[in-house]
Amino acid sequence: MAVEELQESQMDELLAFLARWNPDHPELGEGDIVRWQKSYRFVSKSQGKVVGYIAQIPHEFRYGRKSGREGTEHIGWGVTLVVDGFESSPHASRLRAAYVHELLSRIENNPPWQFGAVGVVPAIEEPYRRRGHVVRRDSSKMYARFLRPVKALKYMKKSPVYTPVISLVNVFFGARKSVKHGKVEKIKEFKPEWDEKWDRLMTEQYELYGVRNAEYLNYKLTQPNRDYHVYIHLDETDPPGRAIDGYIIFRQAMHRTRDLNLVKVCDMVGTAKAKADLVSLTVKFAYEKRMYGIVALGSNDEEKMYRKAGLYIARPYPVTMPPQIMARMHVSFFDSDLDNLW
Repeated sequence: MAVEELQESQMDELLAFLARWNPDHPELGEGDIVRWQKSYRFVSKSQGKVVGYIAQIPHEFRYGRKSGREGTEHIGWGVTLVVDGFESSPHASRLRAAYVHELLSRIENNPPWQFGAVGVVPAIEEPYRRRGHVVRRDSSKMYARFLRPVKALKYMKKSPVYTPVISLVNVFFGARKSVKHGKVEKIKEFKPEWDEKWDRLMTEQYELYGVRNAEYLNYKLTQPNRDYHVYIHLDETDPPGRAIDGYIIFRQAMHRTRDLNLVKVCDMVGTAKAKADLVSLTVKFAYEKRMYGIVALGSNDEEKMYRKAGLYIARPYPVTMPPQIMARMHVSFFDSDLDNLW
């Protein structure tokens, strides 16, 4: 059983394999995204045919002041693990397990990149732990506000009897829809001269964070089949309204399997006041477009800010990390492949 790096000549075969496995999967069904994604790609074969696939997205993370450390960590996000094609074998379950093990082992041993994963479902947490990884829930949370509760409750696996409760809580936790601490400006791309600003803001707020610079952000904005709204925030200092102190990237997203159209906060960096103003843009957009709600992914420390902006629902979001990394990791939907999925 050999795992090999995907060759460009194998791309069409891979895309056909992924589409057969789950044609409705938003990432696997969109071949453009697989081609676009900057990642290490590995396949396993049986009788000359692709039967397994895994990818790893490299991203440099830096330690912030709150960690008490300096330096970087090279995180390799494990994504898109698919094994299929053994239905006719009496040993199908054992074969799948063996191929999964080999594919995971390949990206767990891909220096200098250290294995990480986000959004791990409970069913596979224990296998990750057995492999020596740590699943942490003290770093990140999913924040949300649902404007039309019925489908949202189904999404959260809650009974529809709670619909009046969410409607009442929405009234109690008013949604902020206006910019109060400066002004915002829509942009099409990020400038390299802003890189130091983003790094300074992040190093002051987080223990461990993924690098944000013009090269990275502009690449993410080119993701196929996505329409992003990008704004910078300008503070009120002298000269009034010209000092940039934050940005937000959001889009209208359709969660196909749950039939939910949501405003998705893909990435955001800024001062506390800037972030509160920027989130208000997404709330206003959601109401104007009659969306089902707004979702964001951020650090635990941002809960107060999101709550004030009206995103009062907060749920821990698991991050799988190497055990030797003790700092709490900040992630957004722009990390790993989270913005590829829906």
